[in-house]
Amino acid sequence: MTSDQVNRLGDRAQGVPKGDILIVDDTPANLRFLSQMLAEHGFQVRPVPAGALALAAVQAEPPDLILLDIRMPEMSGYEVCEHLKADARTADIPIIFISALDAVRDKVKAFAAGGVDYVTKPFRVEEVLARVETHLSLRKLQKRLQDANRRMERELTLAAEVQAGFMPRTLPDLVGWDMSVMLKPARETSGDFYDIYHLPDGRLGFVVADVVDKGVGAALFMALSWSLLRTYAAEHPGQPDLVFDAVNQCILHDTSVLQFVTVFYGILEPATGRLLYCNAGHCPAYLFRAGDRRHAQKLSATGAALGLIDDMSWTRESVHLAAGDLLVLYTDGITEAHDEQKQAFGEERLLTSIRTWLDEAGPPGSTARQVQDAILGEVLQFAGDAPQSDDIALAVLMRE
Repeated sequence: MTSDQVNRLGDRAQGVPKGDILIVDDTPANLRFLSQMLAEHGFQVRPVPAGALALAAVQAEPPDLILLDIRMPEMSGYEVCEHLKADARTADIPIIFISALDAVRDKVKAFAAGGVDYVTKPFRVEEVLARVETHLSLRKLQKRLQDANRRMERELTLAAEVQAGFMPRTLPDLVGWDMSVMLKPARETSGDFYDIYHLPDGRLGFVVADVVDKGVGAALFMALSWSLLRTYAAEHPGQPDLVFDAVNQCILHDTSVLQFVTVFYGILEPATGRLLYCNAGHCPAYLFRAGDRRHAQKLSATGAALGLIDDMSWTRESVHLAAGDLLVLYTDGITEAHDEQKQAFGEERLLTSIRTWLDEAGPPGSTARQVQDAILGEVLQFAGDAPQSDDIALAVLMRE
């Protein structure tokens, strides 16, 4: 005996109905026959003789299944079905049409209206019972799946809130500097992240990073990467290469995950404008000079991504930001954003969008937030109706 059969026997022994069935038919003999037959087999039955009464009964208490006649006065079964399918609260209730109409076009119309099955009159007891039990079983499975999906949605929402708590809620107020940072996940959780550290001697550390994966696994690895970077940034202030080395060793030797993360880590001396940085396989940052907007300086990778290669080393590089200079950091959700024809946004469009902004509305008077919004606006306009395929992180640093 199967587990379902055992459960059904248990339900009968405890007097639990096998399902709540609404029967809609304007012929009293059909209502009596179906009601008696289904009640004798352990179903809770609610018979109604008209379409309007059926809609009211469903609104009062949604059934598990509806047996619906087609030919009825005032409102046909097709109309009843269309009303129910148009309401999100009743759209999932399975409807089996019952009719003397046996033409193919009638059955096609019934399925097009939203019916899940079609039983012709005169009724055969075994057929009606088999179809009713089949669709009730499917409905139970559907409800379980919907409940599981709702639980997952709640958990993902909570995970997204926890992730958002990792990011700095406010940006530092540095005299003579303007900064703006944003994160736009493609799903509930993100593999991209950013962070900002206050370091000794008034220096400021900032990170833009991208876990090379998507979904819940990437979100968990993001939390690990964020924690390790923050821990070792405190242990090695001013030495991004040593931070990368420590994080890389932890990922490779203290975890069994097969993931890696690209990271740009910069350390800014606000008073002098000196920027010390390491780039672990991340997208190149671009530095636009106030006196030459046409030629952006590319801050390329100075080593491989973290968690990828053992005994890897990273070169420290430095640049100087003068008054009016602009630094743009991003993840590949920007450059790999695609339109409906699967064409990528690319680095050239990114550079063009920045140059266009600087030429038309750039300093004096512009802000880092305005530049950030202009870039994101270009990406979204390019993508059009294509869904966002990857997380996006974007940071803009400007010396006033």
